[in-house]
Amino acid sequence: MVLIQTNHQSKPIEINQSAEKVIAFLLDVPTVAKCYPFVDSVVKVNANTYKWTMQERKVGSIQMKATHIAKYTKVNATTVQWENMTGGNMSSYGKYTIVSTGANKCTLSAEANIETDIEIPKLLVGFARTMGNREMTHTWNAFLESIKKTVETGSIVKIAPQEDVVKDEKFEGVRLKEEKRVENYNTMVSDYYDIVTETYQSGWGNHFHFAPFKTDTEPLETAVKRLEHSVADSARITKDSLVLDVGCGVGGPTLEICQYTGCKIRGLNINKKQVGIATQRAKDLGVSDRASFDHGDAMKMPYPDNTFDVVTFFESTCHMPDKQAFIKECYRVLKPGGRMSGSEWLQCEKPTEKDIVQFIEPICAHHSVPHMGSLMSYRSMMESAGFYVHIAMDLTQEGNILRNWEVLDNKTINTFKALPKGSVDPTIEMMISGAIALSEGARAGAFVLGRFLSSKPNAAKL
Repeated sequence: MVLIQTNHQSKPIEINQSAEKVIAFLLDVPTVAKCYPFVDSVVKVNANTYKWTMQERKVGSIQMKATHIAKYTKVNATTVQWENMTGGNMSSYGKYTIVSTGANKCTLSAEANIETDIEIPKLLVGFARTMGNREMTHTWNAFLESIKKTVETGSIVKIAPQEDVVKDEKFEGVRLKEEKRVENYNTMVSDYYDIVTETYQSGWGNHFHFAPFKTDTEPLETAVKRLEHSVADSARITKDSLVLDVGCGVGGPTLEICQYTGCKIRGLNINKKQVGIATQRAKDLGVSDRASFDHGDAMKMPYPDNTFDVVTFFESTCHMPDKQAFIKECYRVLKPGGRMSGSEWLQCEKPTEKDIVQFIEPICAHHSVPHMGSLMSYRSMMESAGFYVHIAMDLTQEGNILRNWEVLDNKTINTFKALPKGSVDPTIEMMISGAIALSEGARAGAFVLGRFLSSKPNAAKL
């Protein structure tokens, strides 16, 4: 659970009614509540004390029906405050300030604070706070305007909060063109992971890849490890196997496969920082005698021919500009009869110009991906290198991939897109922008998660 704190301080609004009548109205909490958006009920629990129950909110699998209990008090001639009381699943406290400006005229302003414990990935905490403050501003602006009109007219008025609206245009300019991403892939990818690794680990754990979910409630860790075990099982990895995990990150899948199968395994990574983290994790887990990590380029592997029984990869080849060179290297370092097994980011088979501009390019730009291949292009490259392809499938056949981005519903996406540039930490902004591109691309069918298994023939090609 993470504590999300939001607050709002409104500007004074003018009301054509006396300060005394406004104060009396504010102390009639059940009537005031009729002006507030998103309320289910308000019930008196004690003298001047009321329990508020809000409408249920749902973002992906996160559901919350917020309740709070508050005591309302007239502090002086210009202030009505409410203090939080125990008994709810959120806290709310603040004050109204009412200042007389003439006969039957006054101004009303408010300071409101809300604290909520919610299950949310740490990666999104900064975003959630920013979004919460923005939504709170819209809600309280509408609430105070509703109070004004209700007091002035004598009839209940409830004004809907302003919605964030995003124009139908490209969300964010692409930072790097494809040709520059290809030319600078080595430093670009390494620099990217220098920036995001700590945040990835904090918000995502040590397994930097997606997975299909079998049910609506399956935890991410379960889905991710199930995919890793499937990759290992289909490649027939045993305790006698020597395995190479390409693009190993901080060793999440590498060490999981090592522990799951008992094999000996090496991780290869272009980022030195991650190699160091993975090496330390192997020591901490007591498997450094079976798991080790190397710094190097998977398109130019530092290993002799016919070395490994299996090569695995988990969404790492997308960072390689020459995917055919990588696949040829896998063929070279595998023993005859060896297997290549993994999962990868893909674009759809025939992307439209809109798919490329709206989804594929932003995905590549925000994740330091030179370009993406398709399911059939990977199959073709594997076959061209000499592999026999056993599996080349869209992982939506194995489960729901959209749950990987379930906190990013349309309202959340539009709220984030409407945020002023620089209002969120730049690293978080880059990562959430990338997650939005992935989420929208997957929903549109432009972005695909692929699963592959191929084998090197026992006899050399003639």
